[in-house]
Amino acid sequence: MMLNFNRQHGNDSKTHRQRRGISLVEILMALLILSIAVLPAVGTFSNYYGVATRQMDQEIALKLGESVISLLMNTAYSDLAQGKLTDLPMNFQTPSGSIEGTLSFNGYNATGTIEIGRVKHVINSSISKVFTAQNLDSPHKNALQFTWQSADPPPPMPIGAPPPPPGSNIASYSCFDDLLCIKVSVHYGPGNPIELAVFRADMTK
Repeated sequence: MMLNFNRQHGNDSKTHRQRRGISLVEILMALLILSIAVLPAVGTFSNYYGVATRQMDQEIALKLGESVISLLMNTAYSDLAQGKLTDLPMNFQTPSGSIEGTLSFNGYNATGTIEIGRVKHVINSSISKVFTAQNLDSPHKNALQFTWQSADPPPPMPIGAPPPPPGSNIASYSCFDDLLCIKVSVHYGPGNPIELAVFRADMTK
């Protein structure tokens, strides 16, 4: 019995030596292989995430600009034309709730700041008179000409219609109302800001 016990004990020791743990070199090799395989995937994911984040910030800036345009289009025309505005409250609805701010005017120029998440959106607006109303007693023959320039994207055209040649007239404006141009830009970080423009006249005369 003693002989059989010692032989079995010897076999257990041999099996134990065969089942030894993973060495440090093997662990380091496995980590090296994982790093070679995983790091490129992480870099690709980071790039995609950065692009998606910038697109989302751009869309938010566009929505802010459109909201400011809508706000100014619904403001009293005489206040815009005469530069009488002081502060306009801004209220933007987002999926996470309502965000409030103030568009502060100094004559015909205004600035405001809205923070959404970690991004600060700086809003600038300017109001200028691009056409002076004609006098009812002695109307002038001046007209505001809208032209298409090759440096800017062409206006929407009917399907199949060729674009007008550079510098050609698209439309003209001549009326007994002043025509205002409202410009809004939204800076939301590095890169070009979102820029919008709209025209407004006092059609109540």
